[in-house]
Amino acid sequence: MVREDTKPWYRQFWPWFIIALPASAVVAGLTTLWISMQTTDSLVLVPEEGVKTEADRQVAAARLASELGLAGIVDIDKSTGVVTVVMRRGDRQDAPVTLEFEMSHPAFADRDRRITLNKAMPDAEGNPVWVGHFVSVPEGRYYAVLKSTEWRLSAEWNGEATLALRPDNNERL
Repeated sequence: MVREDTKPWYRQFWPWFIIALPASAVVAGLTTLWISMQTTDSLVLVPEEGVKTEADRQVAAARLASELGLAGIVDIDKSTGVVTVVMRRGDRQDAPVTLEFEMSHPAFADRDRRITLNKAMPDAEGNPVWVGHFVSVPEGRYYAVLKSTEWRLSAEWNGEATLALRPDNNERL
């Protein structure tokens, strides 16, 4: 009987190939664990018992904006950071002195931007106008929200200079 295989096992290809498969799964698992420990769960909100949740307040505010027939146009000048909002009056006769304009990143809360817009002179058609300023205009995809203490308008922003805001009619919340 003549033995053809004279190399030891550790010099063979197949044992190392078989060992590499579970070893790569262990490395991938440890990498996933490291990534999960480095980031926070910034999108998870835990409401207190008996308290109206933020989602409930958002739906009520959007519903009110829809009932009032509100809509807005936002112009963002990327070079200067100036934000101008022109609102269609709707059924509302009084316009608030200030509005909050939020740009929320879909994944990372630390990239969110929020500015206060102050009322300016009405435009040529009598629509109310608000003006504010970003220190640095965000880049990429964001959720834009314009809100007062009672109502809110929203849209998805992808870097365009002009954005139309309407009531968010997501009844799924």
